[in-house]
Amino acid sequence: MMHLPFLKSGRHHLLHSSNIMAELASTSEIPKHPTKDEICQSLLAHDASTFFEGKPAVDIPRAAVLIPLFFKNEELHVLLTVRSQHLNTHGGEVAFPGGKEDETDVDIVETALREAEEEIGLPQDQVEVISKVVPSIAKYGIVVTPIVGFISEDFVPQPNPDEVECAFSVPLADFLSDENHTLQRGTWQDRPWIMHFFHHPHTTNAGKKIVTWGLTAHMAMVVASMIYKRPPNFETDKGFNWENPTKPAEETYFRFLSRNGYLEPQEGSKL
Repeated sequence: MMHLPFLKSGRHHLLHSSNIMAELASTSEIPKHPTKDEICQSLLAHDASTFFEGKPAVDIPRAAVLIPLFFKNEELHVLLTVRSQHLNTHGGEVAFPGGKEDETDVDIVETALREAEEEIGLPQDQVEVISKVVPSIAKYGIVVTPIVGFISEDFVPQPNPDEVECAFSVPLADFLSDENHTLQRGTWQDRPWIMHFFHHPHTTNAGKKIVTWGLTAHMAMVVASMIYKRPPNFETDKGFNWENPTKPAEETYFRFLSRNGYLEPQEGSKL
């Protein structure tokens, strides 16, 4: 299988979104050009390096993803991948480069960097790691920690066809915009949940439309909100707190531990 080229995209202009929070779009504009220093300060203000300190020591499968940021035409972009169709889990879906923790990894940061090198040929020493983002619980009960780092705008991904079909980039601010955004309501862990879908009309994979959704979309929204210091221009559920992302992450984590037998809920607990 040949490596697909690095798929570049510009701004997205196709209007395709719900009107639920349309009034926000006219009153809250996304800053166009945060500086690198401002971005780093915003990320470090919410750094989650100490998230697991003081919490129960439990043996849970862990994974990490790298959220690679870079500037293109002075605008902040994020690099994503489309997973190979033949993979047993999440085949054909958009994801950040990453994977499960290996016993030889020094820490979770190395997990993200190692996986990124394996999947898209990104040398570990070419990533400027900035911060850890609050972890999320993936579909199969894996605790996933996002690692945010800067890469060179000149980096050209070399997708490993065993794991990745292609790599592409979009402006990070797209994950706060209601353009090309749709949502779906449902439940998760017996609680209301809103699933977000971001359609990338100017980016394709062998002619197929690309949509970022699920956990990857959620992580991108969290990082974008941190950097731009504002909520999205569309409705989110109560589990999304752009001002204090640690609070809902801790609630979700403890609820997961309780529901899966890692700890006993206290009397009166709402877990």
